[in-house]
Amino acid sequence: MKSVAVITGAASNIGLAIAHRFQSDYHVIGLDKKFGVSGSLENREEFIQTSCDITSEQDLRSALKFARSKGPIDVIINSAAVTEARMTIADMPYASWNKLLAVNLSAAFSLMKLSAEYLKESRGTAVFISSRAAKVGYAGFDPAPSGTKAHYCASKAGVNSLIKSFAIELAPYGVRVNGVAPGSIEGTMIPREQWAGLAERIPLGRLGRPEEVADAVWFLCSPQASYITGHLLDVNGGTLMD
Repeated sequence: MKSVAVITGAASNIGLAIAHRFQSDYHVIGLDKKFGVSGSLENREEFIQTSCDITSEQDLRSALKFARSKGPIDVIINSAAVTEARMTIADMPYASWNKLLAVNLSAAFSLMKLSAEYLKESRGTAVFISSRAAKVGYAGFDPAPSGTKAHYCASKAGVNSLIKSFAIELAPYGVRVNGVAPGSIEGTMIPREQWAGLAERIPLGRLGRPEEVADAVWFLCSPQASYITGHLLDVNGGTLMD
């Protein structure tokens, strides 16, 4: 019997690429509100698409219970995230701050809290998708006073800390918890008209592909990474080296 990989944000961008990377070896349960919209991607046994509001504890509980019915949950991947246009802290509405913290950080905490017992059962692994922005305090390449996206950066910095906290607490059960911090990746979170300009500022000369992030996640979940936990793997084309 195949084990199960649960992936949030699986309808598009990095989350969808991760789902495709894992579906040959796992029953993938993809969670995303977009799957509740008519015309969403085709459902197949190796990639079951489940409508889920990850900010809802009830939705997450139900989704994880469903996932466990398909087999032991061996992998949890949190890829779901939202962002907004650049703005200063002074101009940032509290509603924007609360929204990004709820989706990007609180939902990641809730997912991991609720899935911990399943991962203990399987001695499984979890990977959180973070961001280069979490390390520098601004999104993009320009640390300009005109706006840093402080809410996005702070939410992802919180994710980095959660990775370490969960890695420490779950290590005695054989559960590994790691993260991947992408830089500029092709997808809908970066308008296509900005890609060429951004590529000129990346040492490798191009944006990353979602599949390249998926490969990094796959490695961290594989036996080849069996002695790695609490680690944040940068996938950014050389734009941040630390």
